[in-house]
Amino acid sequence: METHDNLDERLIESSDEMFLLMMRFTKKQLMEGSVNDTSITPPQLSVLFYLDKCGSMSMKDLSDMMGLTHGAATGLVDRVLKQGLISRVRLESDRRVVEVSITDQGRDLLQRIAQRRHAILRNIMQELSLEDRLFILKIHHFMKEKLRKYVE
Repeated sequence: METHDNLDERLIESSDEMFLLMMRFTKKQLMEGSVNDTSITPPQLSVLFYLDKCGSMSMKDLSDMMGLTHGAATGLVDRVLKQGLISRVRLESDRRVVEVSITDQGRDLLQRIAQRRHAILRNIMQELSLEDRLFILKIHHFMKEKLRKYVE
């Protein structure tokens, strides 16, 4: 007989496995040349995702959001900057603050990656019934709302 605790553990294990599979899925896309004109790592891709979703931000805010030290975030940003995917400027109002932004080239790269990923995921989802897709969407919404409370 399935207990609540046992079911919770199975759900947690399944969520962990799904997280790892999505990371491997993204890494495989990058390695297979879905973005063959640009060499980018998953952490560098995360920088682009954050800047695209949240807009320009200070290095401090970016490092906090990514859970990195300022030094680690700076090294990561330096590598993405060299590829022309982001820009970095000092604020005129406070020269101590360095702000980073995604460039049009960075947005184009994200769009190409998203198109390939979305096509693959659409193929997978089409195997589900409409009811199952709606149920998964409902669960995703619930989990996102609960998880946001832990990261904000």
